[in-house]
Amino acid sequence: MIYLFTGNGKGKTTAAIGTGIRAVGAGLSVLMVQFMKVKELSSEYRVLEKLDRFDVVSFGRKGFYLPEEELEKNPQLKEKGFKPLSKIDYQLAEEGIEYVKNALLNEKYNLYILDELCVALHYRVVEENGVKKFLLDYREKFDFIITGRYCPDWLIDIADLVTEMKEIKHPFQKGLTAKKGIDF
Repeated sequence: MIYLFTGNGKGKTTAAIGTGIRAVGAGLSVLMVQFMKVKELSSEYRVLEKLDRFDVVSFGRKGFYLPEEELEKNPQLKEKGFKPLSKIDYQLAEEGIEYVKNALLNEKYNLYILDELCVALHYRVVEENGVKKFLLDYREKFDFIITGRYCPDWLIDIADLVTEMKEIKHPFQKGLTAKKGIDF
């Protein structure tokens, strides 16, 4: 089945990891592929790397990256440290997709967590048709959890479960920064 955790609220990746831990507890194997992220910057990685049958690989680079036109529309994002996407971001994302495809062929895992794939699709860092093809081809054989805001409609249509995390209030609105161990 295909499970989606999307929306502008916090907790999408956390929900996916929690489900992955449940899967490991039931004897299943999990592969988490992170797009546009670096796993070592997340505190949960220190725990996940100790778990048998829960592998995490990331295909991103340190920092926050958006398309140039997005940064031009929102100059405050540059002030917050966002940088423009570059060729390396597209290359890393494509390597992530190829990694997933190879893992599917090898059939080593039962559950595939594709973290921030919705964002990569939204910004066209990954090619939509290729993603759609492997999801449709393998959905009967494996389970997928896909996370990220900006989920495309076609993905919502093919998903079996869609949960939207909705932001009501966030400490960033008061100027508070993220807390290590709670937010990352």
